[in-house]
Amino acid sequence: MRNPNLRLNDLVSRGRKGREESKLMNVKVPAHVLARIDRVASNLGATKTEVVIAILNEGLDTAESELRGWTPPPKPVVPKERRCTVKGCDRERVAKGLCATHYQAQRRARAA
Repeated sequence: MRNPNLRLNDLVSRGRKGREESKLMNVKVPAHVLARIDRVASNLGATKTEVVIAILNEGLDTAESELRGWTPPPKPVVPKERRCTVKGCDRERVAKGLCATHYQAQRRARAA
């Protein structure tokens, strides 16, 4: 692998540098995607590996910029009167004062 920060524009301008550290990654790629990667590589005079790295880098940059400042939504707080009666469980009750997990566990215990 030539450059871990490779972009498609770099392949077009062919600004190659020394060898970089790489790791082998076994990934299954659909045949139609591989054919498209092959076409891009041959048009640019680059290897398929270089094209894949360039595409991944550009996609990751886009994802990072779009996710900047994103925080996951807060967990919903279940009021005490609607919580499971099992000690330490904060999930909402579903049946007989138990959450779905504890209710199913109780049903399985009775069936066995």
